[in-house]
Amino acid sequence: MRKIKRTAALVLSVIIIAGMFAACSDNGNVTTPPAANSNTPPTSNTMSANGEENGSESGARAYDPEEAVAPYLNNLPEMTEADRNRVVQLGFRDCDHMVAAIIGQDTGLYVALGLNVEITKTDQVSAALASGHFDAAYEGTGAVNAFNNGAEFITLVGSHLGGARYFVVRDQIESLDQIESLTVTDRSMVNPEWLRFSSELGINSDYSAYEGASMAQADSMVALRARQIDGIFVCDPYASIAELDGFGKIINVAWGSLSEELGIGWGLCCTVYFNQEFVDSHPALAARMVLAHVLATQYMYLHPYSAGLMFAETFGTTPDVGLRTMYLKTNAEGRTMNWEITPQNWRNRDRYNEHWGIPEEERVMVRRGEIEDFFDLSILESLGLGSFDDFLVNSGVSETFPEGMSYPDWLHMAEIIDGIDHSSMVGKTVDKWMNNEVITVLPLNS
Repeated sequence: MRKIKRTAALVLSVIIIAGMFAACSDNGNVTTPPAANSNTPPTSNTMSANGEENGSESGARAYDPEEAVAPYLNNLPEMTEADRNRVVQLGFRDCDHMVAAIIGQDTGLYVALGLNVEITKTDQVSAALASGHFDAAYEGTGAVNAFNNGAEFITLVGSHLGGARYFVVRDQIESLDQIESLTVTDRSMVNPEWLRFSSELGINSDYSAYEGASMAQADSMVALRARQIDGIFVCDPYASIAELDGFGKIINVAWGSLSEELGIGWGLCCTVYFNQEFVDSHPALAARMVLAHVLATQYMYLHPYSAGLMFAETFGTTPDVGLRTMYLKTNAEGRTMNWEITPQNWRNRDRYNEHWGIPEEERVMVRRGEIEDFFDLSILESLGLGSFDDFLVNSGVSETFPEGMSYPDWLHMAEIIDGIDHSSMVGKTVDKWMNNEVITVLPLNS
């Protein structure tokens, strides 16, 4: 059974840093979708594309978390009695960039590593991490503001690179000149996401040209559904929910890179931060949490269908949306879910901000010491995991799910891998998706 706490706010002894990046916010709504996965979903540590073409159960392989962790156990520090008695507090937001937190639990990886993990979903992740309430947390780059102000936490492993987010307009918008209201404010003028959207679409970048409003992602989706606003900027599941339910459509995607080639020059988006005191006092637990995160990330690529169901269940949406999210984040947008990270990703992000004319004083950047002071990758390097690229090749992911695969082909293979009958209509009811379209191109004028 899941142990996930959801809270709209935490009573903390720290001041929430002004201007902190809030990629996602808690919608407080969790439902269990039909055909949800069990604690031992049909997945494996390697894959085969040779399942029966009708997607029968003979194409599926059982996932064994004990088998998954076994190659790395000798590389882990021994746990102390205090480690065994410790309940690790893990935080995350309602954003697709952070789904590994849930996969670690639903696959049984935490248990297989001897971990007792309590997961909290909240929109106050950075503050909770800075206060020591969380031992580890999935969070966006805005967490560095707390670090700059003296909070003692460190980056041990990556989670999401590139930073793809979506410009979604209501379904009645047929041309860009019809957009009159957006989730833009004066702060949007120092936000490279908005500046990129407006530049690429050829629309006015001045926020005052629109009826602007500042909203949390979940609230903005409600406003879009109610036709109270013309456009919003969100990550998934919100963009895919809008398209599945027919009240919105993606018209652009913002990337955290200046390169046209996916995977090149990506900036850091979201990562897993660890409280420094926790790392110092419980190195064996920290190492196991890093390993669990990496194996959970691998799981998304090995069996994205099952991972999509996990995402859907926790984020209170449908399996269709969960599958679409997994496709976007692991294939269509490149291999964005990636445990590898370096200080260079921060430098790439800073160059991206510089390109869009963001003044240095307005940028989210490491200002305490050097960028390297925000990282300690020694634990990750000690686990003997090999490179992310080697994993993609050696596991068969590159062959079975080649980058740039069409959505229908990807879904077909995902069904085979997890033993789902191809007659299932889950994930297949949106014409745009089945036509392999991500962006709906709108004319500038009516």
